[in-house]
Amino acid sequence: MSLFLRTLAKCGKAITIEDRDVKLNNGAPSEVFSNPINLTAIVRTVSGVSVFDDTNTETVATHKIRIGFNSAITSEKWIKLGSKRIRIITVENCEEKDEVMILMCTERGLDSKVVNDA
Repeated sequence: MSLFLRTLAKCGKAITIEDRDVKLNNGAPSEVFSNPINLTAIVRTVSGVSVFDDTNTETVATHKIRIGFNSAITSEKWIKLGSKRIRIITVENCEEKDEVMILMCTERGLDSKVVNDA
């Protein structure tokens, strides 16, 4: 058994990974989460870490989450950790071995960007 699997079994936390969609309800946008994938993960909070997302925008990461490899997990998904919704910024297939994935995430969701203030 690998070190990752032993640590996951001993210290893992239950998380749910879901798709997020925005629907209009009486003209007001609302978030709808669907297609849950229940996993066990090693969750670590981080500070002072900046990550570039898929659009090459710098974002501050608040969590580093390690999970077993799952090809369905992308940066388009969201994580539910307890009552928190966490946005996945980047997904890394650790050492390209298809065994462990490292998810860099931010708890704040989509931060306000200067371009959105106009």
